[in-house]
Amino acid sequence: MGTPDNKGTVQDGAGKEAIELNILLIDDDAALLEEQADLLGALGYACTTAATPEAAEIAFAANPDINVIIADWSLPGKNGLSLIDHIRSTIGANRAFVAILQTGHPSVDLAVESMHSGLADFICKPATVGMLETALQRAHQRLAELIAFAAEDKVYASVQAIQDSLNALMKKVGVEPAATPAPAGQAAAPGQERTVTSADVKAIMKARRQRGKYFENDLFSDPSWDILLELTAAHLEGRQESVTSVALATSVPTSTAMRRIREMTDKELLHRWDDPSDARRIFVALTEDTALRMVKLLSNMGSPPII
Repeated sequence: MGTPDNKGTVQDGAGKEAIELNILLIDDDAALLEEQADLLGALGYACTTAATPEAAEIAFAANPDINVIIADWSLPGKNGLSLIDHIRSTIGANRAFVAILQTGHPSVDLAVESMHSGLADFICKPATVGMLETALQRAHQRLAELIAFAAEDKVYASVQAIQDSLNALMKKVGVEPAATPAPAGQAAAPGQERTVTSADVKAIMKARRQRGKYFENDLFSDPSWDILLELTAAHLEGRQESVTSVALATSVPTSTAMRRIREMTDKELLHRWDDPSDARRIFVALTEDTALRMVKLLSNMGSPPII
């Protein structure tokens, strides 16, 4: 992971220039908005400010270089998550950008909701310089992944067009066409027409969270399946997950998540490794065999999600 230079450009470990971050900062507290904008400017980042959701949408639409949104949770008429989701589904639908949520009233539920909404980070106010820098490092990493996925999707679309033409020709001469590999962020199970995406997995996870509205949560006390679902979504999106982030996303104590992860690692369903840049953090992921089995299972699910 890189560090920002004095031009607001994040560089990789070798000093190679990567992606310039251009930030839209949204907060209805005028004094805090000005203070954070000055701080981001001093760190070398280009920063546009907005005090309302409407002003934020106008600013985002007017500046195509904006690729990071830092939004306060409490905004007039709309919360920060709703605003980010609205921008993502409308004016930002065809743009690569990431978002960070700030709040002066943090809670586990809000942190979990932020993670499941695909945010790059979650910051408790008042944010320190270190907190902002760390969040922007994560934003840069996520943005780089999004850009890479978009590039791979374009290549896939070109390959798919060629493959479709070849398939048409092969059918004319009576030859069965071969399947085309799925793009990044998707996985096609062998012999199945249905393609599983990270959105499918997140829909299942959302449906599972709804159970707590109708039944006591201790009825569903084993988090192993939730851990597998969270890691499947991470696998399809090409992102890394730490043990802590998995515990947060599945709403279970870290000690419980670690125990289940250890058990599944012993069964060779998962693999763990230390973060080379921070010995205190442990990453976890599905093994290749587990990923394939999860995709095969989910590709056979019907319209009602498996919960």
